[in-house]
Amino acid sequence: MTDNVISLEYAPRDAFIPFHNRDQRFAAMVIHRRAGKTVAAIHDLIIKALRCTRSNPRFFYVAPFYAQAKSIAWLYLTDATRDFAVEIRQSELSVELPNGAIIRLFGADNPDSLRGLYADGVVLDEFANFRPNLFGEVILPLLADREGWLLAIGTPAGRMNSFFEICEKAKKSPDWYFLALKASESGIIPKAELDMMRDQMSEDQYLQEFEVSFDAALVGTYYTEQISKMELDGRVSKEFDYDPNFPVNTACDIGITDSSVFWFWQDRPDGICVFDIHHNNSVPLQHYFDTLNSKPYKYKKVWLPHDARAKSLQTGKSTVEQFLEAGFPVDITPSLRVIQGIDAVRATFPQVYLHTRCAYGLEMLRIYRKKWDSINKCFLNTPLHDQSSDFADAFRYLCLVANAETPTAVSQKPSIQEQMKKPQEYRLDELFESNETRGELRHILRIN
Repeated sequence: MTDNVISLEYAPRDAFIPFHNRDQRFAAMVIHRRAGKTVAAIHDLIIKALRCTRSNPRFFYVAPFYAQAKSIAWLYLTDATRDFAVEIRQSELSVELPNGAIIRLFGADNPDSLRGLYADGVVLDEFANFRPNLFGEVILPLLADREGWLLAIGTPAGRMNSFFEICEKAKKSPDWYFLALKASESGIIPKAELDMMRDQMSEDQYLQEFEVSFDAALVGTYYTEQISKMELDGRVSKEFDYDPNFPVNTACDIGITDSSVFWFWQDRPDGICVFDIHHNNSVPLQHYFDTLNSKPYKYKKVWLPHDARAKSLQTGKSTVEQFLEAGFPVDITPSLRVIQGIDAVRATFPQVYLHTRCAYGLEMLRIYRKKWDSINKCFLNTPLHDQSSDFADAFRYLCLVANAETPTAVSQKPSIQEQMKKPQEYRLDELFESNETRGELRHILRIN
């Protein structure tokens, strides 16, 4: 940097030159792996931040997870600005530029960290992995009063997510810049290398990651086969609706800073009818009390996750206690290892039929998949945590308790209502017993 001239050591790839020269406020790019989309996005942030003449300019980069932003984009940002940055604050992943502009990195896993802020420009990286409500409830309000710009980038992850919707909008709207870059057309990765990867990967995986296909089947999914069979059998229909002759159960996964999901079902002689779903993000429990009460259902049980016994620092009460005080008949879902719960879901799917109003939740189950180990090039035996996780967790709880035919430790214990009336004093063996799972024998440490 000399005087007022700042030089960036950045030579954009040919495919990204039109992107850097765009004049649209909004942009979406679906780009194949290893094309350099994150590098291009970070440098675009820097260029626009340096050119911004507004007072106190603010620019944000948001990744699906804070740790992901720190491990990937932070290095690109600090390397690019090291020679001219006024201040680099690693504690908050922010860089201040000579004109007072600040570029800061965030994770979509903590949406509350973005609430109440303003932004002149925002980059959303791997946007397909963001939670469904984040775009409308958090991101767009950031840009409103400053009329800030937005860039969404990533690779496909099926059609049932906001990234697919944004790309479809960008293709048709003159207000959006859109770029779809396939590896077979970009020339960035040598053909011999692409041929080698295509030989080592499944066809669907290759089409998704390198040919940016939204139609390729997601690899590593848990329930695709079961859902396809359910659809072929005609077990997804608007005819499968609430029947007032049967009591209603609901199973939920409740998040404080992320999504909460409630599945509603009835155990009927011909199977498990799942006819309703509710999901929301970062709202108080009272919202869910009001939602449950607003529905015309007579509840047999509201099944809460096994961590609902934990007391909140804000209220001093557990989720169980608050549901009980609100008048709901609650119980705790058995504690079971996730992979065993996934097996339970697969075994339960043949009994399930579902109303079409639950279609969004069904698509979340369809894309629920294993985590990919990019170092060892294999799938791990643990689920990927993304926007589908809360839907899958709540549905797993449903399958653990729906249509149960055998007595269990859960049903033999005193009811939650009775337990909550007693002082919470447990022996160690009782603590173990409180996590007894359906259909699973566990070793219990007995203390006299």
